[in-house]
Amino acid sequence: MPFIPPMPRQRPTAGPRPRGPYAVCRGFTLLELLVVILIIGIVISFASLSVGQHASRALQDEAERIHSLLRLAAEESVLQGRELAMQFGPGGYLFVTLDGADWVPVEEDRLFREREFPPGLSLDLSLEGVEVDLLDSENPPRIFVLSSAEMTPFELTLGNDEGEAYTLRGDLTGRLALARTGEADDDVW
Repeated sequence: MPFIPPMPRQRPTAGPRPRGPYAVCRGFTLLELLVVILIIGIVISFASLSVGQHASRALQDEAERIHSLLRLAAEESVLQGRELAMQFGPGGYLFVTLDGADWVPVEEDRLFREREFPPGLSLDLSLEGVEVDLLDSENPPRIFVLSSAEMTPFELTLGNDEGEAYTLRGDLTGRLALARTGEADDDVW
């Protein structure tokens, strides 16, 4: 029987055959690496934007909540013929009503319940042009909402750690104006 030399081992041919000294080392191309880095960068930027918007959104929500509650309190006070006040403390606020000669917390009303400020929120309050101390427990600061449709003139500024702020102003006639601090007055809601 004649000798038949073995056939050389063939590689599967899925593409052009690599040549050169680095032909057996396969890895990622520079383009593939750049695309992956770009995708990671986009994901990280979206994540950081959503975290920053959370604090800003909490501030805006709280400012709008206080604005809406004061408007509702003004309407309820006139319609029910009772005197109300929004009372502030260092960590939050609640509504109180005049009962004889004393101001007592409003009970059994979900809307006028006691509320706490979100973490990282600061409050500055001026009543009738005078800045008040929120830590005064003997004479806590109150915005009075009277059944005669009058309201204590006030300026309330809510801010966060990022330097954003909203200002809510109320006048004697009960007119309220909420605006982002630093924006023009035509941005009033």
